[in-house]
Amino acid sequence: MAPDAGIFQHLGWYLTRGGRLYVDAWEPKLPLSYETTGVLALLSGGDMYHLHLLSVVLMSVAVCAIVGLVVILVYDITGDDIAAPLAGLSMFLLPGFAVRPAYGFKAKYLLVLCGLLAIYLYTRGYPALSGVAAAASVGYWQAGAIFPLVVLGLAIQQRDVEALERVVAGGLGFTVVMLAPVFLLWHSASEMVVQVLLVPLQTEEQTSLLTRLVAGVIHFKWASPVVALGGLGLARTARGCLTGEDGVVGRTDWWIPVGAAWFAFLIFFVDFETGGYTDLIPGLAFVAIGVGIVATTLRDHHQKQSLAVALGLVLVVNVAVLGSVGIVFTPVDTPGPVPMSDLETTDLPDAYEGSESAPDVRYIYWQQLEPSACHYRLSVMELRWLDRVDSTTNSRCLDLGAARARLARG
Repeated sequence: MAPDAGIFQHLGWYLTRGGRLYVDAWEPKLPLSYETTGVLALLSGGDMYHLHLLSVVLMSVAVCAIVGLVVILVYDITGDDIAAPLAGLSMFLLPGFAVRPAYGFKAKYLLVLCGLLAIYLYTRGYPALSGVAAAASVGYWQAGAIFPLVVLGLAIQQRDVEALERVVAGGLGFTVVMLAPVFLLWHSASEMVVQVLLVPLQTEEQTSLLTRLVAGVIHFKWASPVVALGGLGLARTARGCLTGEDGVVGRTDWWIPVGAAWFAFLIFFVDFETGGYTDLIPGLAFVAIGVGIVATTLRDHHQKQSLAVALGLVLVVNVAVLGSVGIVFTPVDTPGPVPMSDLETTDLPDAYEGSESAPDVRYIYWQQLEPSACHYRLSVMELRWLDRVDSTTNSRCLDLGAARARLARG
């Protein structure tokens, strides 16, 4: 199990035991991930092994669905029955994309799935369901806000007032249902505003652009040239949308470069934990579409075959041997088995070594511990926030009034 999967799954289980999100447990994301794992916890009957298995199954299904949606969307755009499968296979350019589901729940997979599903549903004439899926993408991670804007933009572009109304109704309806426990069950709306809105703004990463770029190359490893090729496909798509002169894409395909630009902005300037690869997953879907666009422009059959062979070789190296053969790049990092005794106490980052240590969240998960403090897992973002508001690890979750007062004191 990955540590962040332990967070998602433990919190979902804890909510079924009477825990209150944002009050009894600190979390800078909207509640849908924990509502999802809460449902899985109910289905598992409270058995932590079954909960983990259900989470792995859900993530594996999400991977298959994402690849399928990429194939369908690229085929809708290009009508090319070779380029579309190549685009789908390009999702595996990131070695960890195929590996990470085996280690438990990860919200970014569902963010991508719901976002692509929103576009697919809109193009199939289901604007209300499209609005629901778009709102769900935001519920899994705030960065999914681009997808509601995309489906709204498609409705506006088509001047379809009825579709626009249905998108809005579907999105608002799902949002009300998603937030209902926050207001009616947990009574934690004020704390949610602090953790979901204020915390990300106050704890931004200070990582240089060059460091982020190098980290991306390291994570993609041998696939980096193909990723660059996908970038060229996205640039071609942007040009075709602006000029209307490209024979492959039209002005209605503007959502592709817009989505790609949004996630590129997040990676290069906002949120990219360079030590891990999962922040690259949302943008990867657009890179894969870009590869499909490039494949479509190759009119010669032999050129397409060459691209397919090159992509196949990269996938063999990147996926079959988990990232490399150990000569230039080390294989993608995967969490191995750790003795429970080693998880009982974990080391904090050097900058926070004076803080009281806490058990690894995986220990908390497997031992089915109900935390006695809001800040029970002490993530790096959490520690940054506590420093920012001059608070201690055993303090309660701050509501909006208390957080604003602490920030004002600076």
